[in-house]
Amino acid sequence: MDKKKAEALKRAIKMEKEGKKFYLQSAGKSKSRLAKQLFRQLAREEDLHARKVEEVYKKLQAEGSLEQWVTGVNEPSRLEKVFRESLVKKAVAQDSEIRALNFALGLEDKSVKFYEGLAQKTRVLPEKRFYLALSQEERGHYLKIMDSIEYLSAPEEWNRMKGGANLDGG
Repeated sequence: MDKKKAEALKRAIKMEKEGKKFYLQSAGKSKSRLAKQLFRQLAREEDLHARKVEEVYKKLQAEGSLEQWVTGVNEPSRLEKVFRESLVKKAVAQDSEIRALNFALGLEDKSVKFYEGLAQKTRVLPEKRFYLALSQEERGHYLKIMDSIEYLSAPEEWNRMKGGANLDGG
């Protein structure tokens, strides 16, 4: 494996681990059920990403190429379940939670761009697919964080926008 590719994968592992640490810290500080559950789930998924990148790194070190197609990195996301469960009990946002979620948007956007950049730089299709899979999952995190911010800021409006029933049961 060439030096640039090795450095990029090491950086990816570091980014995923830093993301996990941030999400766990944010979960510990969160008061709302939605934010706490979202941060915990994001931490679990970042941990899975780090392990998968480490696995690919080791394979590339040992064999020099990635011949197996990687079509996904995580099990199906549990982030949708977090939203469904939070609607049962109205979440009340703290200003610090909104700030943490906005910071998380930046982390996820950085990850998306990083993985898309790696995908563009390689001509090896299995490696390209792996980076694109990571990019897609990070984009999914970004969108869920946006949903969380919107929900915590204005739950009634968020529910109307998503086409759900009224929160008052009507």
